[in-house]
This record gives sequence, structure tokens and C-alpha cells, in this order.
Amino acid sequence: MRASVIGGIILAIGLAIVVWLVLENRFPLSPTVFFSAVTIFFSLLFTAQSLVTLLWMLYTWEDPAKVQWHRSPKDFARPYYSFTAFLPARHEEKVIRDTIEAVNRIDYPHELKEILIICRNDDVGTIAKAKETIDKLRNNRIRLVTFNDLPINKPHGLNKGLKEARNDIVAIFDAEDEPHPEIYQIINTVLVRDKVDVVQSGVQLMNFRSYWFSSLNVLEYFFWFKSGLHFFTNVGKVCPLGGNTVFFKRDWLEKINGWDETCLTEDADIGIRLTLAGAKIKVVYDENHVTQEETPHNVKSFVRQRTRWNQGFLQILRKRDWWRLPTFRQKLMAIYVLLSPEISAFLFFYIPLALLIAFTQKLPIFVSFLSYIPFYLFIFQLIVFGIGIYEFSKTYQLKSPPWMPLKVMLSFYPYQLLLMFSSFRAGYRMLVNQIGWEKTSHTNIHRQK
Repeated sequence: MRASVIGGIILAIGLAIVVWLVLENRFPLSPTVFFSAVTIFFSLLFTAQSLVTLLWMLYTWEDPAKVQWHRSPKDFARPYYSFTAFLPARHEEKVIRDTIEAVNRIDYPHELKEILIICRNDDVGTIAKAKETIDKLRNNRIRLVTFNDLPINKPHGLNKGLKEARNDIVAIFDAEDEPHPEIYQIINTVLVRDKVDVVQSGVQLMNFRSYWFSSLNVLEYFFWFKSGLHFFTNVGKVCPLGGNTVFFKRDWLEKINGWDETCLTEDADIGIRLTLAGAKIKVVYDENHVTQEETPHNVKSFVRQRTRWNQGFLQILRKRDWWRLPTFRQKLMAIYVLLSPEISAFLFFYIPLALLIAFTQKLPIFVSFLSYIPFYLFIFQLIVFGIGIYEFSKTYQLKSPPWMPLKVMLSFYPYQLLLMFSSFRAGYRMLVNQIGWEKTSHTNIHRQK
């Protein structure tokens, strides 16, 4: 039975039990019935959410054939498509030179690729570094695109780049990215072989030992790209595209008028819009060919980044484009993806509340049992992350001290508290209509050997 159906059944049962308890006791509603109803509803809600989360995290582990199907092709097709790489950057003096050089090193015919570095006119530091790198490389297919109008955000820059792009495929890379030299060969082969319109390839944060939260941030990407995107695409028929290492046929971007400049997660938004327009999207993941990135360099930067993502999901939810998806399964999966950060935030707020209710209220035995299920699933998820750090370090041949799984498990709940705070902060910004772009700064730590 599909995970989405299981989740829906659990929620329906929870609502039915709550309604039954209320109707049986009529008015006034006793404290026992009230706390029982609240406990049952939220326990089943969080149980459904946790089960789906675990399902997508472990999706490719339970069926390795799915992994093989989405891996990079072993033999490359003859170069057919031409590529324009967008490098939107703002205040990225520390990293932009290395990224331009990395994208320039991608192994593909010179005449079939170009690079557009996209900056606002007031970003003199990044522009100076970009010009310096262009002069050094002496490549007339690397161009600087500048603009001076509003809004100051990534999707606006991408739309400026779209007007300047000359080639068939638009590739998005972030300012700190280290793409694999064979990535264009891989994408060209997938586009020719599978007749698709959009390809999302893998991205991986690398500096898992830099800060106390780095290992968990790294594991989020590891599970998301290795397993989660395959689950959403294959089971839910919805692909929440990432912000980089994604490749679009340019005519499809022009068909839907580019990116939504008011949305803080323009990547997930354009994935839904392209699906509605009929574009065929494919996910390709191979740990040998991921684009390497770094985690935010401090807690403040991490919270601001995650707030932006959560708020962008809420914007997409409010736009209701997802409601026009053709099947109920797609709608349900879109709701899960867009609301999951908020539900997870309440889950980790609810766990101590459920424990308090269990110890202070005399609830029926089956209600008490239900209240502990989210906690048990929380423990199981914690163990999965502990094992995940071993899998990550083994996959990328990185040295991991034997105590690292313990560190991951000890920092898991504090990390969830950061996510919870970010979700609540995103909700607050939505309420007060703050939609300014809170940029994540980068330090190039993922390139330090």
C-alpha cells in the first residue's frame, strides 16, 4: 500500500476517534475526554508524518534496483545539446573565482557551453572578482550579466540571465558549487536517451565535521538526493526541484515565463509549474558525480537559510498551483512536501507535551499507548541518522571518528529545535508580510583539503 494512502487512512482514523469521543460525552467536555481527543489526533498526525518521512529516507535502501535505474549513464552519447550555466551571485567574493573555474573545467565541447555570472550592479566586490577571473581564463564564452532593478533576489537574477542565454539547456549552479567535470556529458546523455525536458542531479554538502550541526545538515542532503527525490518522483509523481545542478530545456522556461520573482523557493515552485505545463522531469543521482557544497558557517546563517526555504514552501502552498495537479496522489504529496517542515516543528514541540500529559493526566490505556508512538518513531529516526553518517563517510571515502554516530544522535534533538525555530520564524514572516531575501554567506570550506 502506498505511503500516501497509509498516511491518509491514519489521519482519517484519528479524526473519526476524536469526533466519536466528543459525541459520546456531549457537553460539557471533561478534561479527560479533551486531553484524550487532543492526544489521539496529534499522535496519529505525527505518526503518519514520521512514517512517510522514514519511508522516503529509506526508499532506495529497500530497493537498490531503483538506485541503479537513476544512476549516471556509463557510456556517454555524442554531444548534442549546448549548455548555458547560470551563476547567480551576491557578495560572494570568497568563492566566486573557484566556482567560475570549476564550471569552466566541465568537460564538454567549448563551442557548446557558456557561463553567465549574474550580479547586481551594487555588488562591486563580486563583480571585481568575476572580471578578474574572466580576464585570467581568456574565455569569450564567459560573460558577466549585471542588473540594477528590484527585487534583489535569486529568481530575479535568473530571469535576467534567461534573457541573455543563447544555448539549448540552462544549467543552474550556486556561487559556491563544485560541479563534477563530467556533468554535462551525463545530462546530455540522459536528455538524448530518455527524451526528458528537465533533469535534477545530485548535490551534497561535504564539511560534516566543521560545526556541531554540520553532520546533520550534511545527512539531510544525503538522504534527500540519494533517496527522497526518487520517492517523491516515483511514488508521488511530484519532483520538488533543488536550487542548483538542475538542467532545463530553455524553451520550457520561456514557455512558463521563467521563475516567480516573489517566491523564496523558486526552485520547488518552478518544478510544480513545469509539471503542470507537461514537462517531463527526471532525477539522476550518482555519488561519484554530485555537485559539492558547504553547510552554513554558523547557526544564524543556518536559521536564516532554513527560514527562507520554509517560508517559500508556505508561499507555494498559498499560491495553490499544486491544487491544479492532475491526480489526488500528486496533490497529497505536494501538501506533504510543503507542510512537512511545519508539521515536524510541531512534532518536536509535541513530544515533551505528550510526556507531560501522560504523567499528569489519567488517560485510557490505548490513548497513552498512542501518545508514545511518535516518540518511538523519533528514536528510530535518530538511529537511522546515526547509521547514515557511517554510510555517508563510507560513500565519499571520508575519515569519520568512531564517536561520530554518537555525536549525531546527541545533537539530533537540538538540531530539530533549530528547525522548529526556523519554521515558526517562517510563519511569523508570512504573517507580517516580510518577503525579503535572507542570503546565505559562504566561506569555501568544502574546498579545503
